[in-house]
Amino acid sequence: MGIVSLLSALPDLSHEHMSYGEDLDRINNALFEAPDKEKKKEILLSWIKRKQPCMLGRLASSGKQHIQLSIYIVDDNDVARGQDYLRRYLQTCRKKWKQACSRGDSDAVVYFFNVRKLVDAPPSDKLVAIFKQFSNLLFNEYAPVNTDVIYTEAAPLIQNGALYLYKAGINFFHTTAHNTANHDRRVPGGALISINSVGHYANNILRQGLVKDLDEAIKNVQRLAWQSIGNGGIGLENKRSTSWHTIDPDNTCPHPARPSTVPEHFSIKRYAANYHTDVLIPDALTRTVTLVGDPLIEAWEWLTIEYFTSTQYALGSIDFGMFHGYPVDHEAIYFNPFPPIKGVNSPTLIY
Repeated sequence: MGIVSLLSALPDLSHEHMSYGEDLDRINNALFEAPDKEKKKEILLSWIKRKQPCMLGRLASSGKQHIQLSIYIVDDNDVARGQDYLRRYLQTCRKKWKQACSRGDSDAVVYFFNVRKLVDAPPSDKLVAIFKQFSNLLFNEYAPVNTDVIYTEAAPLIQNGALYLYKAGINFFHTTAHNTANHDRRVPGGALISINSVGHYANNILRQGLVKDLDEAIKNVQRLAWQSIGNGGIGLENKRSTSWHTIDPDNTCPHPARPSTVPEHFSIKRYAANYHTDVLIPDALTRTVTLVGDPLIEAWEWLTIEYFTSTQYALGSIDFGMFHGYPVDHEAIYFNPFPPIKGVNSPTLIY
């Protein structure tokens, strides 16, 4: 079943007045009252700036620290134009983003599905099917997309006349993640796919002469990543984030200025969460309604952040393309050479 049919089959629950917290409720109303996509973009950015757990996302929403974010919007009018139109539109947006990346004009992108029915669509088999179909329209080289799989995008950047591809992480966020074990992925207005490449950003600011070397650039990005872990739980009182720092006194923060939101003796190598945070669509948390703090939710204790390094990985390594780009011909600007990886809750999965 195509995405248009799947969305049409969703019940209209807007009359039930479900609340997702004051911040989301207010922004939801503003988004659907907005006269055009530019206004929707402005409203979404205003929320990300204050309420998104990811510090990279917050800074990018206002252009701080030279992080550049592109946003493309799919609304109910686009859905009404049919499956073929959506495919062409999203592929056009993807190409535009990659062109901007190659010039150094963007480091990250959000594909925002501001669709009325998605605002009230709870975790279910139908929601999983919808997220898969949106993903298939975008990431056609690896379709059909599956749950519990780590998909990565390629962010191109021209440096000294040569083209390099940097690995970029991909995540789904949605409104009805609110107050679930997937709470850190809550957003207003329906759903969105967020893509960012820390390697592209690090090399982009180096290319512009904003840092002295790649090690300094990576250290800046690493600090933001550490601040993002455990920064969720926004909109819930007395409940912790669905990700958290691991305590490891032997491998703790080497910087003298530890971020105030980060606990003492936190590990610089590993952290934990209710799901693998690099997975595009976490199956159990997108298919089933859960609650924050449910002790039956599986904890992923071996999530790694060791790839924040200027080490040059060999072709074929999972971390190849992170901070040292994959050199390709200019004709390969739209190529994505990074294959999917099955998320496995095991200390032997190094990703």
